[in-house]
Amino acid sequence: MKILNTAPMTDATLKSILESRAPGLAFVVVEGHRLPEDELARRMADADIVLGDYTGATPITRRVVREAGQLKLIQQPSVGYNHIDIAACAEFGIPVANTPGANDLSVAEHTIMLALACLKRLTFYDAKTHQGEWLFMHAQRTGVFELAGKTYGLVGMGRTARAVAERLAPFGANLLYYDLVRLGSEEEKKYQASFAPLDALLKTADLVSLHLPLTKETERIIDAEKLALLKPSAILINVGRGALVDEAALAAALRAGKLAMAACDVFAEEPPPPGHPLRGLANVILTPHLAGSTREAGGRIIDMALTNLIRVLKGEAPRWVLNL
Repeated sequence: MKILNTAPMTDATLKSILESRAPGLAFVVVEGHRLPEDELARRMADADIVLGDYTGATPITRRVVREAGQLKLIQQPSVGYNHIDIAACAEFGIPVANTPGANDLSVAEHTIMLALACLKRLTFYDAKTHQGEWLFMHAQRTGVFELAGKTYGLVGMGRTARAVAERLAPFGANLLYYDLVRLGSEEEKKYQASFAPLDALLKTADLVSLHLPLTKETERIIDAEKLALLKPSAILINVGRGALVDEAALAAALRAGKLAMAACDVFAEEPPPPGHPLRGLANVILTPHLAGSTREAGGRIIDMALTNLIRVLKGEAPRWVLNL
């Protein structure tokens, strides 16, 4: 079988790992990372399996999959898959799988870290202390805050948001959530979270974190109108997808003092270009899409992805298929 490797992992490394995990299987690995669309389509034509690009730098478009004559699986080694045209893959009968749940804990921890860093103004006081300023009284005057007793709103209540909810409970926060599908009463009790319509959640919450996939329905779900519903003291955290938020509107709200702070791990364009409206704002914490990139999560992702590749190499059906 032929494996087209579009991930930024050397072909030799991928081949070595697969051989160690499944000795005796016959396959070849072909380079596919960052190829032009035409060349990627040419190499896709006789591929049996594709390992996706977890950086998203190698798009798998309709043009590319249209040329696939015998493809049995596109395995994305991440939870996100926005760079793959999964609708086109479904049309041509090509299964696309990801690694669901592999980085839930990592993203949940990162979310709570950002929440606490905003409440405590961690980056500001870290920088000032490094500069030799001792702002003990400044903190008492301007206010740093506890998470206990705050109303925390989760927008989206999938696996990652549930992991956040489980870890927020010991802090004593009051949890609200919004999702298109409401949890059952037992699950709401388990996660100690109450359902609220999106507008009501935004008006009520002291902190809001976003955990939605990016779809036509969710793109810019947090726009200028929604941002205006938030309290001036509120904190917005985006660990979902950058385009869930109108970033220019968010920057305007932060500059105008209509929102206290924001923290973003994801951006509509990655990396955010020079002149991006959120870059350089003192009341924003920015991290480079690393919430799910812990060593532990990476190990789980690779394990799940390669397990699926080996299943298909053995003639078995893949798991975690998204589109068929």
